[in-house]
Amino acid sequence: MLEKLQAVEPVRAKREWRFEFAKPVRLPEHLIDTDDLSLGYQDTPIIRHATLSIRSGERIGILGVNGAGKSTLIKGLVGELPPMSGEIRRGQGLEIGYFAQHQLDQLRSDETPLDHLRRLAPDVREQELRDYLGIYRFSGDFATADVGPMSGGEKARLALALLAWHKPNLLVLDEPTNHLDMETREALTMALSIYEGAVIIVSHDRHLLRATTERLLLVHDGAVQPFDGDLDDYAALVLEHRRSSVAAQKAASLSEREPVINKKKPAVLRLRNASALRS
Repeated sequence: MLEKLQAVEPVRAKREWRFEFAKPVRLPEHLIDTDDLSLGYQDTPIIRHATLSIRSGERIGILGVNGAGKSTLIKGLVGELPPMSGEIRRGQGLEIGYFAQHQLDQLRSDETPLDHLRRLAPDVREQELRDYLGIYRFSGDFATADVGPMSGGEKARLALALLAWHKPNLLVLDEPTNHLDMETREALTMALSIYEGAVIIVSHDRHLLRATTERLLLVHDGAVQPFDGDLDDYAALVLEHRRSSVAAQKAASLSEREPVINKKKPAVLRLRNASALRS
């Protein structure tokens, strides 16, 4: 992790804004364990028989092509999706900070950042809430502006601020950089790099994964397995998979055309024979 921090440091020196996730109040050793876990929707399993252990301080990147089930796995781990079978055990003292794109739509458009934070902390002084929001660039009048007209990046920043308020010991982030500008991406990368809790990240942002994760899991064909290579190995694997898929599609397309050609030949012969008879 030291090398990763050093790689991020030059970027940090160039920018003006940064923030930090506060040190968790508790750091239990056992965070989440799953045993033969299957997850899905209705009667269709997406994740099958996954057995995982997540411990304090681990930094995990989740890999997999679109539709493989990465978000389904995340929803199961944080408790948004009940198991179809198997077991999830969450450690005593576990505090999860969860970010996903659908949470941006759940922000109340007619309320302000201050309103949202006050709902989480009704007994905290307003100035303390304002000071906290200022860390995430919601200062002054912006703290009392309606969320509705805000950009996707501003809403994402607010969602990050809200999840961090309770000082979680496990951050679970599903595509956290999608709407963020470059400066905010770098600020988030640095904050995650020095965060003392555990991290699980789903992202297509390779820079983020390189700088903040140490263990990779691959979701493929319903299975969740350790990925022994690095991100370059994974990129090569995805490229090979795409080439194989394209080749298979071409082969299937050709095989579908062949019967059509064969069916036309007898018709042509019949027409020729009929012409010969008429002559």
